[in-house]
Parts: sequence; C-alpha cells; structure tokens
Amino acid sequence: MRFYNPLYTRKWSKILAPFSTFITQLGKQLGLQSILGKNSNDDSSINMDSLSNEHLLPSHHDNDSTPSMNILSTFFSTFTPPSRPCTRSKSSYGKLAHNSNTKISKCYKKLRNGDAKYHETNTIYHQLNIHPTNDENNNQTKREANQNSVTIDLFPLRPLQSKESLVDDDDLNKTKCIFTTEHFIWIFILTMLYFTWFILIAGISIVPIIIYLVLMTLYLLSDRTRRFALAIIIYFTYLFLYDALHLIPNYTVSQVHIRDVYSIEKKLFGVFHNGHLMTLNEYFKIHHVPILDILSGLCYLSWIPIPIAYSLYLYRYRSKRDYIDFALTFLLTNILGFVIYYIVPAAPPWYIELYGFNMNMKAPGSPAGFIQFDKLTGIKVFSSMYSKNANVFAAIPSLHAAYPLITVLYGSLSKRLWVHIGFVLFTLSVWLSAVYSRHHYVLDVLAGGSCAVVAYILYRLVSRIPTINRLLVAYSKLI
Repeated sequence: MRFYNPLYTRKWSKILAPFSTFITQLGKQLGLQSILGKNSNDDSSINMDSLSNEHLLPSHHDNDSTPSMNILSTFFSTFTPPSRPCTRSKSSYGKLAHNSNTKISKCYKKLRNGDAKYHETNTIYHQLNIHPTNDENNNQTKREANQNSVTIDLFPLRPLQSKESLVDDDDLNKTKCIFTTEHFIWIFILTMLYFTWFILIAGISIVPIIIYLVLMTLYLLSDRTRRFALAIIIYFTYLFLYDALHLIPNYTVSQVHIRDVYSIEKKLFGVFHNGHLMTLNEYFKIHHVPILDILSGLCYLSWIPIPIAYSLYLYRYRSKRDYIDFALTFLLTNILGFVIYYIVPAAPPWYIELYGFNMNMKAPGSPAGFIQFDKLTGIKVFSSMYSKNANVFAAIPSLHAAYPLITVLYGSLSKRLWVHIGFVLFTLSVWLSAVYSRHHYVLDVLAGGSCAVVAYILYRLVSRIPTINRLLVAYSKLI
C-alpha cells in the first residue's frame, strides 16, 4: 500500500491541469464527446458521501456508462513520478482510538480494500482501485486497475490523545491480560511452592525474600517489566540450583580427589624452579606482582557480570531468541558443572597449602592469592566472599573459566569484531587469574572450558528438535 504526500499531490495537480483541459478541448474538436463524456456533470464520480458496505465506490448519475472527466481529472491530480518516496504500512488494519463516532472513522476502522494510516496533518491516505467501465459500443473493456489515491481530512484529535492511536485490539488489552483470575491463581501456587522449599528444605534467609519481591514487582508493574521478569527467570533458576548444592555436599557422595589431581597437574603443567618441579600455583605464590594482584582480582570479579551484561545486550538490541540461546547455554553449562562436582569432587590448590593431602570436610573457604587484592585495596571483598563458601571441594570443572568462554562462543552475535576480540582477551585473563590466585589448576580451567563447549554443542543439537524449537519460539514471544 502506498501513502502519498499531499504536497506532491497539489504540486502535480497544478502541473498536469493544463494537459487535462487540452485533452478535453481536443476531444470536443474531434467529435469525441461520446468517449470523453458530454459534460463533467453527467459523468460518474467518486461519491464520498456514499460509504455503503464501508467502501468508497463510484456512483453513476445516468445510464451513460462512459468514463467521466472527473475520473480522468482524479487520475491526473493524483499522478506522481516513479521516483516519489513512499513507505509501506507495517501494521495491520488499525483502529482509531478516539471517541469520534463519525462515519469516516467507522469506515476506516473496517476497511478491507487497503490500509489506512493516520498522519500528523490529520489526513488518512488511502488507495483505491478504479476500473474502466463499458465503452460507447457497450463492449466491456479490459478491467485494468489504475492505482489512485484520495485524501480524506479527519477531525483533529483532542490534545490529550496520542497520534499513534492506530493500535490493534491485542495491543490495547496487553496490559490487562495479566490481571486475571488464572494469573493470580498461578502466582499464589508458585509463591506457596517457593516459600515451602526455602522454609522447610533449603532454609529461609533475606536473599530469597528479596528475589521474590523483585520478581513479583517486575511481573505486575507493566507489560515490559513482566516480559523482562520472564526472561531473567533463567538466571534465577541458576541461583536456585546453586543454593541447593549445600543440601547434599558432594564429598558425601563420592571420594574427594586431592593428591592424584595435584600429581597430574605437576606432571603435565609443572615448572622447574631452583631445581624443584612445582605447579604453576606454587610458582605464582612465590612470584607475585602487585599490579597482577589488582588486575587478576578485577578480572575474577567480572566472571559473571560481563556474561550476563552481554546477554542483556542481546535481549535489548539483538533478538529475544539470541538471548534465550545464550542464557540457556549458560544454565546448561552450570548443570553439567554441578553434575561433575558430584562425580569428581576435587580440592583446589590452596587446600594443599593449608591442610596437605588430609581430608578435612569442615575446611572453610579461603581467598588464597586474592588476599593480596584485599590488602592493596583495603576492601575485604574476597575475604568475605569465600568465607561463606560452604563447599570447597568443587574445583573441577572451573566455572570461572566456563562463563567467559560462553561470551566467546556467542560473541559473533554482536556483529562487532572488536567485541569478539575483547571477549577472547577477557577469557584468557580470567583463566590466568584463576591459576595466579591459586584457586584452580590448569586442569580445572581446561575442564571448565570443555564444559562450556560441550554445553554449547549440546544445546545447539537439542534446540533443533522440532518440539523443543517450538517451545523456544513460544518462550521468545513471551519475553
């Protein structure tokens, strides 16, 4: 459908008016009145008052079925050059959201032979199909539709009414659909299950309450915040699973690996220092630089914020499906990591420094090499963070190494090369920080990266299953 600019219409009407007059006079001189019409008053014209069946139809005032000069004039007055800029309507048949009950408003609300669009000048641009009728010999001519346009001036909207009031019925009811009985029943059921879990099983604290209040506020505030709440529920699922790990400690399920992991690390990635073979963790304990202490601490603190921030960028500026792919790969990576925690419980490098190869199930967490960051900055960031870590035997795989690699795998979605290169450098810096701080072996880092790659490939395969793909498409429409 074409929307015409009134300025172009008036301009070309003035230019082509003399040609219309010339053709009329020429027809009279040649005796072609029967073709061009006896006079303009006897011809058919577009009756703007006759809007039967909600359409604009040509009306005939006599039995002469020849085309009128009104139609010819209309054609010339609305003729525009091919290079004239035009746009297409992106919305379906609109509905005028004002209280005017005029006949014109009702007509364009249900129009089916073309779209109507409201313009700043209170004008509706509409496209008509005007078909030639029978010629003078009463032989029906070839019905070729000449695309013409007419403009209809509407009554101005009230000042408080928006110009963008051409909205669908679904858009008008979008914010009302969440305030239904069914929604409140589901909210009540999920609330009861949520607090039952934390009160009777996991243990209640201030964090679950804050999370619940944030989600409920976002869900009920508006349609946009409701969609955002449904989107970030993936990351809250990750927090839910991570918090549940302390219910069944992994060292109660499988044997903890301490000496064997240390021996394999020294054999594969060990370095010689003063004639002694040692791990990279032991080497960095002796040789640490203040600038590296600061940089490694900053990189390690960004292991979750940067990946989540990038996923929110995909949500806002790319597409909802890209966000879902990233977030679900993130969740699947954690699930695989949690499963490996229970299969291969392993002690971190700093554990051997403090407790040797003996098993101490009550060993608290330690900031290890990041204690230097706390001393240099005067802020006890890592000391307070790792003092609350109840399970220290979760070194393999290193999820600190897995999360940055997910940004590399999905970095091409940003369509910017420098962003992709930045993610590669960010991943390498986090990997180096994990070893430099003595929180992970090189084996742990490689296992974490492998976990991210496996989760990425597995998700890509599973998402191609038709049923799973339909669910993902439906979820992308919800958010």
